Amino acid sequence: MSKDRISINQYALMYLLLIAGGKFLNLPSILAADVGHDSWLTIAFSFVWDAVCLVFLLWAIKINKDSQLDLSAILSKTVGKVVSKIVLVIFFVMFVVRTNILLAACYKMFAVTFDVSTNWIVFVLPVVALSVLTLKLGFTSVARASQLLFGIIFICVVSLLFSPIAQVEFGSLLPIGEAGWGKIFSTSFLRSFWFTDYVFIYLLLDNVKVKNKVFSPVLTAFAVGAVLTVAMNAIFVALYGSLASQFDLAMSKIGVHFVSNSSNGRWDWLTLSVWLISVFIKIVVFFYCAYKCLEKIFEFNSDKINFWAVGAITLLYMLPMFISTEIALNTVVQYGLLVFALVQYVLPIAMPFLTKAAQIKTAAEKGEQPQKASADKVKEKIGV
Repeated sequence: MSKDRISINQYALMYLLLIAGGKFLNLPSILAADVGHDSWLTIAFSFVWDAVCLVFLLWAIKINKDSQLDLSAILSKTVGKVVSKIVLVIFFVMFVVRTNILLAACYKMFAVTFDVSTNWIVFVLPVVALSVLTLKLGFTSVARASQLLFGIIFICVVSLLFSPIAQVEFGSLLPIGEAGWGKIFSTSFLRSFWFTDYVFIYLLLDNVKVKNKVFSPVLTAFAVGAVLTVAMNAIFVALYGSLASQFDLAMSKIGVHFVSNSSNGRWDWLTLSVWLISVFIKIVVFFYCAYKCLEKIFEFNSDKINFWAVGAITLLYMLPMFISTEIALNTVVQYGLLVFALVQYVLPIAMPFLTKAAQIKTAAEKGEQPQKASADKVKEKIGV
């Protein structure tokens, strides 16, 4: 639908905000616990893997610009309807789990950093309401909001990251590779669940408006996001050293490092608050994608909001009330690692070829219909 169509430039800006909104909370402390001060290398290698897959996915977008086939149609026409629904279920689980982790991190940031305590249900329901509004207005509303807010969010992110630069002792990052290159590479894969923020484009393959350039805007946004994320992690572990693994809200800890202990005049609260908008944009985008997965799996009317699907997603967002983030990471994410890797690192490489095959099959089906109709008319004339 036209209300869901976004340009490639809008996608690029939104992609950069999603990178900035997802990896500055829990991930740095988790990686610090895994590989110590070499955690920035782990992030760097993960981005290299992502870059390769992103190129293939953008290639698929370019191939699909005329046919505008959605993910479900591409998979159904190439690997079968059953496999298509299984892949969509994997995507649905991924979006829900990642959203729950983001919600839990935001909830803790409000409680710890801003000293604002609230009930989980009261915290989640407004986010769900905003997500439902997005379904009503269309995905273009998120894209336009990202465009309008991009400048101020980006300034706040850069300000938060580089304000304490004078206090950073980068010598504490030496020696490079102390954790062992094998462990660094393996951790890069084992923590890959936190990456591949481009996954939302799968659910928008038929809604991306492509005119001229496809690769350069998105890859530029990706490169900027990768540099900021690696820099953030390096600054964080350089500031806190062996204590980095104890702080699971990295962005707030970087902000508090260069201000007084008193809350009076803490301008970092303002920049943190603005930066949090990118986190909520990411949550809304993932809600949209989870809903679209259910829409394709159960094949309900796409012109109306299905409140059964909204209710199901909302109930799943209540799981952090009963299951901690640590349990989710050590169960769902750990045991589903290879399954998630399928849609993160295997499917993107196959997408250009699957898209082309789906186009050929679609063209063949359209070509057969007139032939079949003509054959039927001939049979009628001869009385068969």
